Amino acid sequence: MNSILKIKNLNKVNLEKIDFFNNLDFRYKPSSVFILIFSSKNKDEILFLKRSNNLELHKGEICFPGGSYEDDDRDLLNTAYRELEEEVGIKKSDINALAFLEDEITRTGFIIKPFVGIVNKQVKIKIDNKEIIDYFKLPIEIFKDKENKRYFYSVINNNLEKKVSYSIQGRLIWGATANILNQFLDKI
Repeated sequence: MNSILKIKNLNKVNLEKIDFFNNLDFRYKPSSVFILIFSSKNKDEILFLKRSNNLELHKGEICFPGGSYEDDDRDLLNTAYRELEEEVGIKKSDINALAFLEDEITRTGFIIKPFVGIVNKQVKIKIDNKEIIDYFKLPIEIFKDKENKRYFYSVINNNLEKKVSYSIQGRLIWGATANILNQFLDKI
């Protein structure tokens, strides 16, 4: 089965009707991201963003489009849609939100709800140049090459933990982004 068919079968639910705040751990700041797949005849690619070095948290890191929940957001899915449009100019109507993954808790106090969406048409990416300074797409297939996967060790709460990262084309994808990406790849 190809990647897109597997993605479409992740979880067949109406995302608009799920209460993503149910069982959310409010010790952490709620946020959400989109793993956004650009699908074409030749390949399926994932969109990644590079954060500005002028930000307080996660400076210069590679991330998925997304951010923190705001009071005007109806829910965490709408947070992901809003942030996607703010950061790269892609509108809700341009994507098909298909699935969600397990929450990811960061070392900086966020709890992230990852969503998976597909763009099946041409869209113009226009980065905001405030929070986001660059973007790139990588084919899903490149992540299946074990040479691109790396592990590092981190001390968390006095425990040594093994963490995943990806080193591809001179770019390091690590932390919450790598954990979410790894969770996604395990499901397809």
